[in-house]
Amino acid sequence: TPGKSTAPTASAAPVVDDMPVCWPLPTKTQQKGSTTRTTAEANAAIQSRSFGGSTQGDPMPENEVAHVRNVMTNLLDTVSAQENNPKKREDIAKRLEELYSKLVAGQIRNAASQKVLHLVSCLEAHDYAGANKTQTELCTIDWESNKNWLMGVKRLIPRG
Repeated sequence: TPGKSTAPTASAAPVVDDMPVCWPLPTKTQQKGSTTRTTAEANAAIQSRSFGGSTQGDPMPENEVAHVRNVMTNLLDTVSAQENNPKKREDIAKRLEELYSKLVAGQIRNAASQKVLHLVSCLEAHDYAGANKTQTELCTIDWESNKNWLMGVKRLIPRG
């Protein structure tokens, strides 16, 4: 679990929610070009401790997760029927399962969980422009730990 410290070696997570990281560490992608192996390994260790399976927010109530699942599954069925691409459907379904499990476990920040609920309400209203906008906003919240399911959601939402 990341500590609540601003020391560079304590955590790669912000001390206060919705604030920038106090000491930004290079991401795994940025670290690939590092020529100093010990620093790269230390940064990777801090990143993995900070973005692991730790709780980041409150677990979402089961009834809300079920609602998210129903709306997403209905949209997935609709999109799959139109495109007839079983591999794409399977990939998106797998990514959505990650979203549901993270919502239940509280592994998504509260701000992101609320945006997921807003995204679902946009989808229910067939407001695909609003859903795409909300999905883009979600990409700015903890992209590193949520990118897998976010890409599935992006591929699911019709262009609005």
